[in-house]
Amino acid sequence: MDRVHARASKSETASERLNAALPTHANAVPLRRNTIGAQIRSFLRRDIIAGRLPPRTMLSEQELSARFGVSRTPIREALIKLSEENLVEIYPQYGSFVAPITLRDVFDSQFAREALECAGVEKAVEKIDDLQGEQLRRVLDRQRALLRRGEQEEFFRADEDMHALIMTIAGHSTAWHYVENAKAQMDRVRYLAMSIPRKRSLVFEEHLAVADNLLARNKTGAVEAMRAHLRGIFRSIEILTAEKNNYFADEAAGKAPSRTPLGHAPRASRRRSRNSAKAKVK
Repeated sequence: MDRVHARASKSETASERLNAALPTHANAVPLRRNTIGAQIRSFLRRDIIAGRLPPRTMLSEQELSARFGVSRTPIREALIKLSEENLVEIYPQYGSFVAPITLRDVFDSQFAREALECAGVEKAVEKIDDLQGEQLRRVLDRQRALLRRGEQEEFFRADEDMHALIMTIAGHSTAWHYVENAKAQMDRVRYLAMSIPRKRSLVFEEHLAVADNLLARNKTGAVEAMRAHLRGIFRSIEILTAEKNNYFADEAAGKAPSRTPLGHAPRASRRRSRNSAKAKVK
């Protein structure tokens, strides 16, 4: 019995340490013992998408274990889950790294999102009521205020809120979860694009066009405005691949990244192939 209590106490300590390591915000959820791996995954996923962990950053199990105060097992579980989303690359006997942005994945994300959200806004035009219209206006007012204050992170969240609200108005709030899961790679580009001059202002103008058509019950206009908004990422990609090419994958060949310490910007040095990397370690 004492051993059981000792194990439980140890797990609770790990949860408390991990809670302390996670950022505190309104949406933070206290960690539970059986969700430590899932919440580490969520935390790392958020930092990868937001660019706080840049592509080719090395994710050391040992460093992450020390950082969160947990064993390597939940760290390993989190990294495997992230690799399934193509957000992390795992090279046996070499290490785990933040994956570069793969344009193929971005285009797939955009395709899925456009299909779901254009269908969603079309239905929303038919179903929106006065109360929902007022909710939409309040979200836009918040975006406008955040844009003026230059609060990039909060503006991004308000952007998400508007798209989620439209899917809710359409009667398909659950479908938004499919959109969220499909657009991880697209979101990495969207965060990067915030560095482009006037990008946030342009995004807000596109949001206004979508909302104006939706509130006017203009189905064709709302769908066209949503499609134009979601396809704006193509122009962002043109700019970013020229200015921040090191963030994107060399899709002509699968290459392993150079070693980069956790949390530091990636080096622009040469990368070795998987076979070369493994041979060197051996």
